[in-house]
Parts: sequence; C-alpha cells; structure tokens
Amino acid sequence: MTIQIGTYGWLNPRWNGSFYDSDLPEEWKLSWYANHFRTVVVPSEQVLKLSVDTIDQWVEDTDPDFRFILEIDSKFFVQNRSNELSCKFQMFESHFEGQLDAVICKSTRAKLIKHDEYENVQTGLSRAIVCVNTFGCDHVSEKYGRSGSDDQLPEMKSSPFAIVYSSRGQLPLIRENLEYMKRLTRKKCALIFNHQDSAYHHAAQARILADLMGGI
Repeated sequence: MTIQIGTYGWLNPRWNGSFYDSDLPEEWKLSWYANHFRTVVVPSEQVLKLSVDTIDQWVEDTDPDFRFILEIDSKFFVQNRSNELSCKFQMFESHFEGQLDAVICKSTRAKLIKHDEYENVQTGLSRAIVCVNTFGCDHVSEKYGRSGSDDQLPEMKSSPFAIVYSSRGQLPLIRENLEYMKRLTRKKCALIFNHQDSAYHHAAQARILADLMGGI
C-alpha cells in the first residue's frame, strides 16, 4: 500500500519567498514542487480551464512517477455536457500518460453531484479512479474512492482509494493520520495538506515522518 503526500495546488502566491525563491518563474514552479513531493491535487478552478496542451506541459515538467489528482465540482458539470464527459476524461487521461491517479468529484451541501455524472467520468477512465467526497455519499458504490478531511478517515474504510485532506501540521497528528491510513489496507492513499500558508511545510514534515516510519 502506497501513501502519496502532497498539497492542494502548487501555485499559492503566499509560498513565494519561502517554499519558492521570490524570483522563480511561474512556469518552473511545478518542476520545483515535483522535486519535493510525489502528488498534487489540481483545484477545480484550474481544471475548468484545463487543456491538453497544459497537461502535456505538466507531464514534461515532472518525472513519470509523479502523480496528479484532478478536482471537479458542480461548475464543471454545468460547463460540460453529460454525454461528453467520458470522451473528455479519456482524452485527459491519455495525455497524462499514466500520471493521473484520480478525479475527485466534489459535492457541497448546496450542489450534490449525481451518480450518473461521476459514472460518466469513470467510464472515460481506464486507470484513474473517481473519488467522491464523503459528504452525501452514503449510497455510493464501493468501486469508487473517497475523499474527505482527516476527521472523516473512519468513513473511508471500504474505498479502493482514500484521499485525505489535512490542515493540521502538528507531528503527533500527522503520525496519527499516517498510521490510520496504513491500517486502511487500501492499494492507494493520498495525504493532502491544504493550509494556505503552511501546506508545503506540513507535507515536508509528513514525508520525513513517513520515511522514519518505514517508507509508507
């Protein structure tokens, strides 16, 4: 079982001058990021504007073992017709050349994504898996992965892929999350830090801790 560690996005301007050198060009940031972490969640706002040319550039900027997770929300389904979703994600996955791990379908209390919508996404994917956030997913098939915050970990036991968000950087809490994720016995898990100011620092601590715990 593999636990990938990364952050929610890599283009946070608050990281300039700390994680990134203040004069590092924007187009070099993904390469720099990929030298430190093994996965990243691409926020839904970026996915709305995603093109195959952009994907090709991302693949060129990273090594083959680096992994992407795309996040989509209700806006994506409004912008794209249902009968076009499978073809679109088939095209996306092809251009990622094996580096796309998952697509998160992010529901909110106001906008629940329907089963047939994420089913259309999964139909277009041959390797990557659709992950549904734990909010409102009581009746989701176990063939789908789950995503949610670290306090929702117990709800992810039966999923083939667990994507866990955390905004907490205290070492005991990071260790607790890693140990719990290891016990999930899923083939894949991703621990994604999303604190706006400190996500990269939390993720760096988690990687060191994971290595000390036996390279999980």
